[in-house]
Amino acid sequence: MASREVGVSVFLLLVAALAAGAGAMPDREAYQPPRFHLPRLDDHADDVLRALEREGMLLVTGAPGLEGARTEALLGLEECARSGNGDHVRVASLSGGVVRQTIATKSSSGLPPEVESQCPGFAGRAQALRSATREVTRRVVRALDRGMGAGEGDHQGGCNGAGVLGSVGSGEQLEHLHVYRKPAGRSGAEGAATLEMHTDLGVLLAMAPALYLRGEEVEETAASGLLVESVGGQVKHVSMPGDGILLMAGEGLNHWVPHGREFHVPKHMMVMPESGAAPMSRAWYGIMVLPAAEAELQTGEGPSGLTYGDFKGVARRRLEGAEEEGDENILEKMRGVGCSHGRQLLEGLDVQGSGDGDDSDCGEGEIYCWMQCMPTKAVGDCPAEDIKCADPEGKIWPNETAEMCPDCQLRCERPPDPETNRVCNPRFTPVSMYMSGFTWGWNGNDPCLVYLFQGIVLDSEWKFVVACFVTVGLALACDGLGRVRVLLEARPGWLATAGATVIFFAQAFLSYALMLVAMTYKGELFLSLLAGLAMGYAVGRARGAKSVESVELCCRTAMHKGSKHLATKQSLDESHELLSADSTLRCCKEQEK
Repeated sequence: MASREVGVSVFLLLVAALAAGAGAMPDREAYQPPRFHLPRLDDHADDVLRALEREGMLLVTGAPGLEGARTEALLGLEECARSGNGDHVRVASLSGGVVRQTIATKSSSGLPPEVESQCPGFAGRAQALRSATREVTRRVVRALDRGMGAGEGDHQGGCNGAGVLGSVGSGEQLEHLHVYRKPAGRSGAEGAATLEMHTDLGVLLAMAPALYLRGEEVEETAASGLLVESVGGQVKHVSMPGDGILLMAGEGLNHWVPHGREFHVPKHMMVMPESGAAPMSRAWYGIMVLPAAEAELQTGEGPSGLTYGDFKGVARRRLEGAEEEGDENILEKMRGVGCSHGRQLLEGLDVQGSGDGDDSDCGEGEIYCWMQCMPTKAVGDCPAEDIKCADPEGKIWPNETAEMCPDCQLRCERPPDPETNRVCNPRFTPVSMYMSGFTWGWNGNDPCLVYLFQGIVLDSEWKFVVACFVTVGLALACDGLGRVRVLLEARPGWLATAGATVIFFAQAFLSYALMLVAMTYKGELFLSLLAGLAMGYAVGRARGAKSVESVELCCRTAMHKGSKHLATKQSLDESHELLSADSTLRCCKEQEK
């Protein structure tokens, strides 16, 4: 469940990022963000506020041991990603032949257990960098609060408090660890973006300098690969020292944090360098700070009544192709709310859903898999026909999974063996009834049937045959219990009454269970039910037993004539009154004559 929630957030922040075209790219001058020293950060709260308000970013240096922690963590990340594309790594194809491998998690959750399983020791190697980046982020937000005049009491407040720290303190922090790989000899147009110009929907993005490796050797470079568009419209290359943490404002700082200001939100992109004779890789770590779920949309026109949780919920449902009552009201509140660079907040939801793409949208050697093209070479030695977009359980997207499948990636999945899956397809979610009417026989392309209880799935021949015999037995038992109850009801005393009550309870349970079996619309089970009832009737007649009740529901209020133990004269008189010419129970009248 945790990985699915992270996947939804990745969708909101990476896919639903408000992309903006870069246009013609000017010369890439070096850009030096406003720099602050961590130990003296609190003394420069006004400057922190001014830097984020005007430039939309700042650089913090002086975190103890950061440079060594960054090298150790990113080398470990590159080794972990190189170990294979298992469930711990998601793979995506980007422009220029670049392949991105991603590990995503929440700061509160730690790294997924699959990562530690596939990459023993990596969590320990990454811990120092993760802790240092979180601490720098916390200190910057605290300084920003002070620069805006928030008091100490506001720092612990909820999302409706005056402080930024109070607004984002209870929100999620998503950690992303990326490795970008560019094969040897790959070159493209000068300045071609690996990730296009965009802004993010989070409040703040904190990142460590990327670590480049050419082949297996670390390549020290002042080029971060990060390009930003300045306030004046120039695209510049951000310079980042090895001991610095860059913080960048996202759209959420203006939309979901109450402060009455307008922060500059810089557009940014990433460009991989030419690989040359050896393959090039770029390891990167960053944290995205999200608003709290209860944070309210700031429109400048008073309370909007729309929370970030509402926005995230609508985004999730639009991706799934679903809609709930009230979604239109939420969308209406978002209409006209502006973002930076002439965009609108509502455009953040206008993205292709999982069903809007197909393999024709992808290049050679790629397959469309839940909102992105993935390279088939990442699967390794697997026949092309067996490469499928599947979740960790092997369910094929989208037919065997939900429409939204953030855990899906390309895997080597052989189709079900028709010899071992003759009854149904066990990869489909089991069903309790077939919605298209009665079905007969076995079909390996149908979902398996649940028999009364969730854990009983008829996914093999012997289970199906046993279910038919059990259905016959239940019908026989239901009929037999009815005859025993009749005998007990004819006897006086509280013991007989208690016994008849218990049997009535059991008979009611069996009756409803048989009704549910009939509602599965599985022909063989329905015939088994009828066969059991008919056998019970035949056995009772052979032994000279009297009829208990009509099988017709409209006759349940009337008793058969001659069964003195079934009805008193008074109850028969009452039944006759019900059986008037216009009564719906007239169908029983002939049986009582």
